[in-house]
Amino acid sequence: MTDILVPTWPVIPYAADGLPPQWRPSRRLTLLMPFYRETEATLTRSARAVAALDYPPELLQVLWLVEDGPDGDQDAERATRARAAADRPDLDWRILRLPSMRPKGAALNHAFPYADGDVIAVVDADVVPGPRQPAEALWALEQGYALVQAEEVSERGQGLTARVRAAEDAVWHASVRGLARVAGVHVVAGSSVYAWASTWDRVRPVREDDVEESYHWSLELMSQGVRTGFVRTPSGVSSTEHTGAALRQRARWARGQLRAVAVNWPTLSARGRVLGAVSVGGMAARAAMPVLLAAAVASPRARKAAAGLLVADALCVLGARRSPEYRDRADGTAWFLVVPWHVLGSVAVYRALWEWARGDRGWHSVREVSEAGAAEVPAAAPGASGAGAAEVPAAAPGASDAEAAAGRPSVTAEAPGAAPGASDAEAAAGRPAKAAETLDAAPRVSGAGAAKAADPAPEVSEAEAAASGAALREERPHGR
Repeated sequence: MTDILVPTWPVIPYAADGLPPQWRPSRRLTLLMPFYRETEATLTRSARAVAALDYPPELLQVLWLVEDGPDGDQDAERATRARAAADRPDLDWRILRLPSMRPKGAALNHAFPYADGDVIAVVDADVVPGPRQPAEALWALEQGYALVQAEEVSERGQGLTARVRAAEDAVWHASVRGLARVAGVHVVAGSSVYAWASTWDRVRPVREDDVEESYHWSLELMSQGVRTGFVRTPSGVSSTEHTGAALRQRARWARGQLRAVAVNWPTLSARGRVLGAVSVGGMAARAAMPVLLAAAVASPRARKAAAGLLVADALCVLGARRSPEYRDRADGTAWFLVVPWHVLGSVAVYRALWEWARGDRGWHSVREVSEAGAAEVPAAAPGASGAGAAEVPAAAPGASDAEAAAGRPSVTAEAPGAAPGASDAEAAAGRPAKAAETLDAAPRVSGAGAAKAADPAPEVSEAEAAASGAALREERPHGR
């Protein structure tokens, strides 16, 4: 919601705009892909995207994250079928059963210790990264960036809502790059994001008490002065034909951003506060639009203010449409309707304020959910209550002092800490030692670069696990 206050043309150049002809990736990459009550079609689509990635298979680790227990069994079954249908036995592609997937921050906190890549990416369930995107992201990171993100382009649906959303997304991406050019700050997205493992360590543990964990990343990383950028190859993201769902999603974004600014403001540096102020200012301008339009009927002063906001918004839309990389993402009718859509979408700010005031931290899905799913999911961390909810997850019983201070889990089956023999740096990051081995994870082959993993272990039922003494997880991490 920054676009009304930020010029959308010209924008900051991409950090990577194509790759050198002879360059090949040499770093191990981990993709963290969380799934929560997804449809069969979503999982199949994601599996095909993974199979099509143009990245050396011996350097790629793919971790599909699904919930443990009965609630996650359907996702796990669908994920297993989709992975098998993709027919990529050469990939280190695992399905991790995690104790919590709500909100996404909880899933990531459990999953990060399993990631053994030099670079770690977060990719949402309905997102399809371009085949060359991972390599392009790595190239950009090797040029001195700490984090880069790809733009997520809404697929063009047949309905008017989906078409206008595609145009709105283009304006949003242009405004984010425009803000980076003008103010040197970056609204980091929660998906299609690639960063060095050490960069992720800066924002871990991820907040589990909010639905917009990525905006907390943004504020923290901007305050720390890290260098961030954008890659050209976009990701595709599923569209929605449902106006109500789209507006609820906007309310979730607004609520999460407002709360993130309020929670983090006292500790932000000047750079972080610039980002927070622009975001809050943009939402205030959005909220003022319907009020001023209503008042314009009787007040000449309100009429001028309303006209000014509408003109500013129209200029942002025209600026985005002027850029060749955005122009063709929507048709002419959709571009024309972005400003009216923004006026309608301003009600999301009021809904966000209402939800925040009543302590609602639910997650509104913009996608169709599976038969067993729900469209709204509570986001508070397990055990949190009202105003006394913890700001970060509590350490598990038996955690070390360092783990307790960081809010990281102790050495458990769900989210292992450092294995015996881990270096100090690995222990501090909560990563397994390089020499660690587990019952159901084949050891890596030593030598230059990461070796190919063995075929994933089959899922074990609780009865079989109890009989054999195996952990009740489909897969555990490799050693690093």
